[in-house]
Order: sequence, then C-alpha cells, then structure tokens
Amino acid sequence: MPMISVFQSLSEIPSVKFPSRLNQMILVVCKHGEISAVIDVVSRRIGPSSIMVLRPGHIISQCKTSADFDGFFIIVQEEKLNEILPSLHYVIPYSLHYNANPIIEITAEELETQTLIYEMLQRQIRATDRLFNNMALNSLCEVLFFNTLGIYASRVNKTKHHSRREELLAQFIDLIEANFKTQRAVNFYAERLFVTPKHLSAVLKEVSGKTAGEWIDHRVILEAKLLLRTTGMNIQEISLALNFSNQSFFGKYFKHLTGLSPRDYRNKISENA
Repeated sequence: MPMISVFQSLSEIPSVKFPSRLNQMILVVCKHGEISAVIDVVSRRIGPSSIMVLRPGHIISQCKTSADFDGFFIIVQEEKLNEILPSLHYVIPYSLHYNANPIIEITAEELETQTLIYEMLQRQIRATDRLFNNMALNSLCEVLFFNTLGIYASRVNKTKHHSRREELLAQFIDLIEANFKTQRAVNFYAERLFVTPKHLSAVLKEVSGKTAGEWIDHRVILEAKLLLRTTGMNIQEISLALNFSNQSFFGKYFKHLTGLSPRDYRNKISENA
C-alpha cells in the first residue's frame, strides 16, 4: 500500500484485514450512518459527525459499516509519519488522550475542514506525474495530522497544563511498546525513567488508574490474545515469542489475568467465530 491512501469504504482497503494489529495510523471520518468495531477488546461505535483516530499498535476486529454509511478513511503508514513528524514529544499528552478516547463528535465546521483535506489528498494522490507531488503530499499529511490533533486537543481541559506525571506516563507507554515482549519487570522501566519503582507505580496509578505492573500485564495479555486469535502459532511458540521461560509459566500467567487458559481462550474464540 502507498504511504498515504484514502478510501470511501472498508471494502476498498486492501491491507486491513480483521482482526488485525495496525501498523499504520487510520483516521476515520463518519458523516452519516455509523461504524462499529472492537478496538483493543472494547466494543466501539462511531456515529454521525464523528471521527476516530487509531495509532499503530491498536488491535481492531469485527469492523463494519451501516448500509447508510457516508464518510472516508485516510491511512498513513508509520514510516511516513516518522518521516514527516520526527518529533512528537510535545503532542504526547493529547495523543495519550485520544489513544484512550479514539472517538469524538465534531462540529459542522470541523467536519467541513476534514472533508476538504481529504478531497485535497485524494486529488494529489491521483496526480502522480505532477512535480513536487511527494512534497505536497507530505505537507497535506502534516495539515491533516495537526488539524486532527487540534480537534482532540480542544476537547481536553484547556486550562490544564500537562504535568511531569502525564509525561512520565507517555514515556512509560513508549518504553512498554518497545520492550514488552522481553521485559516485564517494573524495575527495568523505572531505571530507564530515572525514578524508583514505587514512585513510578504511584504516579501511573494516579494519572491512569493502573500501576506500572498492571500496564505491563495489560500489554502482554493484549499481544497474547492477538497471537491466539489470529495466528497458527501453538502455545509453546507464543510463550517463546513473549519471552516466558516455559509454556507452563505462560499458561499460569495468562489464566491468572484472564480467567482462562490460553487453550480455553483460543477454543472460546473459535466457538464464537
């Protein structure tokens, strides 16, 4: 798929299969009708005059549109995001907000602006023989990103200054994404954030409602569920992929946190398919 793509229906999108762990950013704009999906194991609904942003790493399944859906999808590959937006540190508080709250309603003016950007992207993508086409696409992608970020930022408490605690959460989540398959000890993350494990867990609990250990477990289990649902890997292979010492330990860990053994979870998913 190209680095930037636009679509008007789910059926047009060639690379997104469900269930799937995204490796691209997807902006969904719903003008009329609705879209339903399970995102990170939570059922979501996008209604009229709403947008949804999904960042790389989200797990999405059971996605479908209503018969009267009118809207569009803009997909930007992570490589392209990294290329044109090399530093996102200052947007982390807002990106955290829409990571947990990916769907918001928008005003008629905001919808009109998003639609205009979509139409400009659509025209530019078609103009493959135009000089400076890639530069124009990059610029439009920046406009799209910052316009969307501005919409989400306007929904966050405008008088609130994002604190060191929120930044710590953002940095911690980034570290988890890079290391969760090999590192599950809170000490590992605390050392790299230059805080004590006790302080890290206390701050994260206050800001997010989860301790450091709970965040780590949440991410590991999310990945384990994805592998059990969408791959032919056996349980031994999954335990090795997630760096567990043996299959038995992985099974106990999974059951402790989900109430089901990995095998029972996979069987349950197959029965409900």
